[in-house]
Amino acid sequence: LTGIIVDEILNGADGTNIRCGVVGEIGCSWPLTQSEHRVLQATAQTQSQLGCPVIIHPGRHSDAPFQIIRILQEAGADASKIVMSHLDRTIFDTKKLLEFAKMGCYLEYDLFGTEFLHYQFHPDIDMPSDNERIARIQMLIHEGYEDRILMAHDVHTKNRLMKYGGHGYSHILKNIVPKMLIRGISQEKIDKILRANPKRWLTFK
Repeated sequence: LTGIIVDEILNGADGTNIRCGVVGEIGCSWPLTQSEHRVLQATAQTQSQLGCPVIIHPGRHSDAPFQIIRILQEAGADASKIVMSHLDRTIFDTKKLLEFAKMGCYLEYDLFGTEFLHYQFHPDIDMPSDNERIARIQMLIHEGYEDRILMAHDVHTKNRLMKYGGHGYSHILKNIVPKMLIRGISQEKIDKILRANPKRWLTFK
């Protein structure tokens, strides 16, 4: 597995000369399966060789991000080059989120524009609103994690596109950034989250 991932970065994916720029999104379940564990170990070994960026889709449980980062680190990965995505639907408790933030990976809030009453994949949770996402990001900034925050839309279905009535890919820039400014988040910090942090993550070490 490690050899396959390394080859797709250095030479090209699926017999083409198109080289991958990141490893992921590595999909993980809860509880983690044996095959997912092996993929995480191969990802870590690749990352330790190439210094490449990694992005993780955690299982739908608040303990999942912790388990994944520990597996990656034990296999040699650098947490500072790893993005833990979908935190807005995974860790709701502030104390637990700050405990996870200490592990050193990027903290991604990437469901901006997704607001609904019933989350079919995990009916027990209440999907946060965009205002709640902004408040959570503001809290992380106040706690000193502005260098570790990323934002995205996770647009993956047609109904999310503007053509079909969704927010589209401009939602963060058109609607969320103005609200962040109203809430007292400076343009300097917004630029760091939207430009500097992704650039640092995507740069190979």
